[in-house]
Parts: sequence; structure tokens; C-alpha cells
Amino acid sequence: MSNLHSTYQLPAMSSTEIVDYLSSPLFKGIGKKTAITLVEHFGTDILNILDTSPHLLAEIPGLKTYRIDKINQAWSDSKNNPVRGAIALLLGIGTPFKLTLNICARYGIETEKILKTNPYQLVEDLDGVGFKTADKLASSLGITPDSPHRYFQAVLHILSGALNEGHCFLPLDVLIERTEEILTLPEYQPDPQLLQTVINEAIETNALLKGAFDGSIYLAKVYASELKVANSIKQRLQQYDRPTQELSYWLSEYCNEVTTLSPEQRQALLMAERYGISILTGGPGRGKTYVLRTLVKWLQHKGYKIALAAPTGKAANRMKDSTGVQAMTIHRLLKWQGASHCFEHNQQNPLNHDWIIIDEFSMVDIFLFNSLLKALKTHCKILLVGDKDQLPSIGAGMVLRDLLVSEVLPTTELTTIFRQDSGSAIVEASTSINYGQVPKIDTFTNAADWLNYSNCSLLETPTPTATARAIASLVKAIAKSDVGGWQRFVNFTPISPSNPYPD
Repeated sequence: MSNLHSTYQLPAMSSTEIVDYLSSPLFKGIGKKTAITLVEHFGTDILNILDTSPHLLAEIPGLKTYRIDKINQAWSDSKNNPVRGAIALLLGIGTPFKLTLNICARYGIETEKILKTNPYQLVEDLDGVGFKTADKLASSLGITPDSPHRYFQAVLHILSGALNEGHCFLPLDVLIERTEEILTLPEYQPDPQLLQTVINEAIETNALLKGAFDGSIYLAKVYASELKVANSIKQRLQQYDRPTQELSYWLSEYCNEVTTLSPEQRQALLMAERYGISILTGGPGRGKTYVLRTLVKWLQHKGYKIALAAPTGKAANRMKDSTGVQAMTIHRLLKWQGASHCFEHNQQNPLNHDWIIIDEFSMVDIFLFNSLLKALKTHCKILLVGDKDQLPSIGAGMVLRDLLVSEVLPTTELTTIFRQDSGSAIVEASTSINYGQVPKIDTFTNAADWLNYSNCSLLETPTPTATARAIASLVKAIAKSDVGGWQRFVNFTPISPSNPYPD
């Protein structure tokens, strides 16, 4: 590899890039305003002026002698700074200008060492730098494709990418197959033995961890999150088994005066009262919202400090509308700090609540759930509410489904349809699908007749062109109809014999 202490010729830079270069930490005492002044007067020739004819700075109107002295001193000092050579080298091999400055700002005088030994470190240390960017940079710097650092970072890249697919881990054979794909170059085939060695060493140093399932490989942070969640749940289940007589008595009076509860709904409330953590699940129209409303009334009656939260703002607003109590997103509840990428509330600064109710829990991933549990005091009780058949989280894990399958948490599943629109075609169709049955769906061919059919129906067309025209006609028909805005929401999902299962 080239010696970074050698003299490098900077590649051609634009005026904007030169301003950023001169105002970088490499040149102490110049700053953005002065850099702009220099470039406005001399243009892109300013670097040559500073290097060979610094006396010409006196030509700049208003630039006082002491400022000129500072500029010349900063330029002179930079010549002995190894960062200057690193910048020249990085720019010389085609590294984007802003990335070059970010790399040097992050590592300072250590830039040379990092670039020489392990440029893949950039992936972990710099936002926006992925494996492909680091790999291209490493290749330009002369790092060979069989570098163990390259292999290791490729493994981390594959496991991190799996998180975006919702996976907490990958089977070893899948991990190896995917890693070999990104290690392959036109002139290089990866070494399976070296890859296995790198994985084994990562496991020995706990950079990677083996899971309970044979052959499962985790990133350390993911495994730690799963373990912390499991331990927290275990602790909460051991600490609570409270009597429910007082709630039973209150329900008898409340239900006689205000409303009625089904046996399932009553059981859900008693379960939530008895245990430190529990689950309430069920499909649409099963009465989950009614249980929440009653539970909130009970908690208010007892004078508990409660918090209602959900993964999204829309879900939080629905909680507020249905219970009459302020609700918020989980991120807002825990007070996400964007600058530091962490929550304000954690184990050292827990929430001061007696009760937490989380709705739409199917959308909560393993990391958010771990952060939530860490931020709760030991006496705080939590009810997780969600439909296991709804969309899973975008992030890693299917936490609600896995908790239900494990049968570890006390759970009440509501099965009876209570909603007034229990005859709704959507509710009936979703119920049929959950039971493995083909739903009965109304079909029609004339878009103008849409109001004559149910809220879960199929507009049939013979060709793609006819489908496009039908959608346009349907939108116009809906716009002309005298119905409420909530009825105008239509999900257009074109299907065809060649694509009967659209995403």
C-alpha cells in the first residue's frame, strides 16, 4: 500500500469543495467565512496561491495582516499533519469529497492507521457507509479480497441486512451462502474454509453468538436483546399473582350500571389485573377496544398513573379516541433522543407509571420491546394488545406471534364478534382466511355500481387496459357519490391469472 506520508497532489476540486476543504479541522484558524473570502477572490487557484505565492493574499480587500498570518500558519502547519496526506490519497482514488472529510474528521491522525489495517471499520463507525462502499475503498487502497477483515465485515453486513427483512438470526448455511455471494468478485472466488474460520473466531470472541436453535447465528446485540426481553418477562411473571376480588366486585357494579361484558372480556380484565404482564389478542370486531376502555375506567377508579401507547401515531390516536385518555407513540413515551440515538427513559431513568397498555403490539420489534421493558419499574404492570394476524413489525422479530406460540405469557384471545358491523364482508372474509377457508367475495363488472356491493368486493375486468380504465372510472364514481369520507377509502389491488397473489 502507498505511504500516506508521501506528498500527494490533490485532484481538481470545485469551488464549493475547496471551501469545505479549507474550513475543515485540518486548517485551524481559517474557518468557513475566511475560506469563502479566499475562494471568491482567487477561485479554484487558491490552493496553489497558498502553496507557492502566499504574499498574494495581501491583494484581498479588507483582509488584515493578522488574518493573513493565521491563514499562512494554518497552511504551513497542515503540511506536517498526516491527515492532509490522507485527504489527498482518498480524493486521489476517487473517494467522494464529503466522505473523505467525514473519514478524516472521525479518525483524525489515526486515519492512516485505519486505512492501512482495516478500512472496513468505517462501516461500524460512520453513518451511511455500508459494506459495498468500504469494499470499494479497500480495493482502491490495495487491500486484498481474501482479507479476514473483509470476510468478517461481509458476515456482519449479511446479518444486519437480515434484520431489515425481519430476521433476528440466520441459519449458518444461509449465512454462508449469502456471504459468499457478496464476497465474490469477477476475479476472485471466496474461500469457504477461511469464511468458516472467520465465523468461528467471531463466535469465540462473542462478536457473533449461537442461538438455541441448532445452526442459528446472531449478531451479539440482537441476541442480547432477546435474552433481556426473556429475562424481564420471567422476572415480571414471578413477581405478580395478585388477587382479583376487588376488580370482580367493581365489574359487577360497573357492568350493571353502564355496560355488559362477555365471559371472554371479563376474563381478559381479571387476567390483566392478576399478572404483571399479559396479552390480549383477537381479530377485528372482537371487542378488544371495549376491554381497554373498561380497564382504563378501572385504573382511573384506583388512581393509578397509566400510560397508553402504540407503535404509530395513527394507532395512538385510535387509542385516545376509543378510551378518552391521552395516548402517544412508544418513542414519544420513552422520549427518543435523535442526536444521541437513544431513549431518555431507560434502566437508569425509568418511567414513573403504575400501568402501561400497548396497542397494535404486533408491529413492535424486539429492540423497541427491549427498550420499553428496560424503562419500566418493577412494580409497573403491562398489557400487550394486538392481533396476531395483523402486519408484523418492520424491524427484527415477530414478538407478539412468538410470545403467543411460546404460551409463556397469560393470554386471553377474544373470538366472538361484537362489532355492529359483524356482518361486514371484510370481517367475514378475514375470519374465513384465518380458518383456512376461501372467503366469499362479491364480484361486479361495472364501476358505477360500486355502491350496490359490499365493502369487500371484486371488480372484474378482462385485460390490463380495461383494469386501468375501470380504476379510473371507479375513482370518478366514488368522487361523485354523496357518501362520507370514510367510505371513500378503496384498496386497488389489480390481480390476474398470471399474478393471482399480488404483494
